[in-house]
Amino acid sequence: MSRIDELNARYQRSSRLIAQGVELVAVGDPRSARVNAAIREVMSLARNESSYLWEDLLGAAKALRWCLLTQPQPLEFNTSLQRRASDVVKEATRLQMVVAPKTEQVLKELAAASDAVLSGDQAVAHILLESIRDVGIESCVVIGANSAAVGGLESWLNPLGVAVRNAGQLVRDQVVIEQGYAVGPPRFFPSSLVTAPMTEALSYLLPAWFGDRSVPSSVLAPYAEGAVRVNARTFTEGDTSEPMMASTENAVEEVDLVPQPVWTAPPNSGRLPRADEVSAHRVLLSGGYAILLDDGDRIRAVDPTQPAGERVAYIDVEAVSRGTYLLLRDGETERRALYDAALELMGAHAHAAAESQARWKGELQSRLNKQGQTVVTAQLAKLGISALDRIEAWTDLTLVRPKSDRDFELLLEWLDIPLHPGFELATDLARKRARASRNITSQLEHAVDAADTSILEREGHIHLEVTDGFRGVFATRVLAVSPHIEFIPRHDARVLIKDRGAKWLE
Repeated sequence: MSRIDELNARYQRSSRLIAQGVELVAVGDPRSARVNAAIREVMSLARNESSYLWEDLLGAAKALRWCLLTQPQPLEFNTSLQRRASDVVKEATRLQMVVAPKTEQVLKELAAASDAVLSGDQAVAHILLESIRDVGIESCVVIGANSAAVGGLESWLNPLGVAVRNAGQLVRDQVVIEQGYAVGPPRFFPSSLVTAPMTEALSYLLPAWFGDRSVPSSVLAPYAEGAVRVNARTFTEGDTSEPMMASTENAVEEVDLVPQPVWTAPPNSGRLPRADEVSAHRVLLSGGYAILLDDGDRIRAVDPTQPAGERVAYIDVEAVSRGTYLLLRDGETERRALYDAALELMGAHAHAAAESQARWKGELQSRLNKQGQTVVTAQLAKLGISALDRIEAWTDLTLVRPKSDRDFELLLEWLDIPLHPGFELATDLARKRARASRNITSQLEHAVDAADTSILEREGHIHLEVTDGFRGVFATRVLAVSPHIEFIPRHDARVLIKDRGAKWLE
């Protein structure tokens, strides 16, 4: 089938969905409804309390609620639910010792509800399996809300022969399936699931206690004539009664119940970064890590969806966002490793190159320290140097030289450093660095190809086996990027650090 035929077929499927709508199956589940009610009570009470005191409990509770919405597989296949429920019981019990009696009772109810949810399988699992058998295993696909959900559902459904995918995988597979079952509320899935469907029919399955049942439309829909809008036909199953909640003045919004990081603005006090500092954003990573990502050059990433040999690439720092997979070194930045590899390739000239680098960078740093960035920038601007925004970065050990030959010549002259042999040594070192980068890219491609990338997509991180002096490579998914700018020492940028900020996000 040609691309035009595929596009026409997709339009036809979209038209049928517009005409018939999608099914929304709201399944009653008293145990998980009790947990939802208890979490809302706790969040309402916690609004006027110290955020630090409640941070871990709220994080654990939101993670449990998300798990109840997206991973309804039976308990024997649901280690995630067991872990999340235990976390909530632990954190709620811990807080009971330091709160008022009224709040203590609410915490006890949350702990009891979380414990009770492990006393039986979720009702959604029964309805989903029944629906699959009615349609036929070969004629349907189960769609998970994210990689973790797909992994959990696969552990249950794959042995039964049922295909489980996320929305992106459906598009990559380019296989049209009769019936899709999306596990979770419509808002947890991209609008393309209905506006550019890969299934002839679509049903969403979710607990009845989840209030927002609207079907997402394209982000362009509000501005377009004849935009694709799909309605839902709602069906209810099971016991849909919900526990009574105490009246509260301010209801908890659904957006506040989604697992999300808690960012604390750093104390920069409006100052400018010092000469030895860079501006950076904190990036939370799968596996309990983070990096402080500066706004410098590109960063290496991996795309597990690409064909073998094409998965490793550099991306712009601005492109790093939630869901990006980064390739990082554990204990040392890649830039430092590339610099060391380049020096090794210099052979007999390595010592001279390192001394030359240290000389002009040290002199530049000295002038920045004495005169300040503003004065130095003004002086270099008068000389005609163009890359003025990179002046501080040039002092970094791993940045071999300015890209522009003219900028480098003018800089050496201003520093009162002879042009030769420093210019030639730096230029040769830059070429060797590019060569080392190509060598490392080849090694990383082989390592990624040899790894089980399904583990990366399912668990969010994986260690890669790389040889030839470039060990300790860690592929990890970006969970969140802080909106705040931090000023950090230049040598701390892009270094893997332990960070508990992502504890409840995976």
